[in-house]
Amino acid sequence: MPANKLPDHIEVVGGKVNNLKNINVNIPLHKFVAISGLSGSGKSSLAMGILYSEGARRYLDSLATYTRRRISQVGRANVDSVTHIPSALALRQRPTVPGARSTVGTMTEIFNVLRLMYSRLGSPKCPTGHQVPPTIKIAEAMDVMGDQMGVITCPTCGVKFHAFGAEDFAFNSDGACPQCEGLGITK
Repeated sequence: MPANKLPDHIEVVGGKVNNLKNINVNIPLHKFVAISGLSGSGKSSLAMGILYSEGARRYLDSLATYTRRRISQVGRANVDSVTHIPSALALRQRPTVPGARSTVGTMTEIFNVLRLMYSRLGSPKCPTGHQVPPTIKIAEAMDVMGDQMGVITCPTCGVKFHAFGAEDFAFNSDGACPQCEGLGITK
């Protein structure tokens, strides 16, 4: 494949999961794909046993060791090769502990990473309305302990102010919308 051409399909070679015997298949990327067939033809084996298994395994390998220990691991698929597969998550229809605040972001802990990114890499506004460009100084200010945590100085007007920290972006704290309380639904 030429270096400048993006892949347009997932390629599965030699899939041997459950009743699949050495299956080779190309599945279009960036398309809605339905897998259909007779009962016992290997639809679930292909979808969950190969595609999800490999996509989830690669996703979990990209997470921090601490996070990986807290998530049940998916084993390696019995397949010769799978190329161009994106990361994958499979969601149960109902969360293990149902709750209005259980989301993909909270269950996979991606929300925690986003909160940190917003607080460390964001572009806060000073009280006089100047947009402060993201710098390493903002990230460093978030790691200071005590009263000076999150205090930055506007490079335009010199005003010192508290930039938003990771907790400020949480829907469980002051970061929640006062009207919907972080649920996205108003009465």
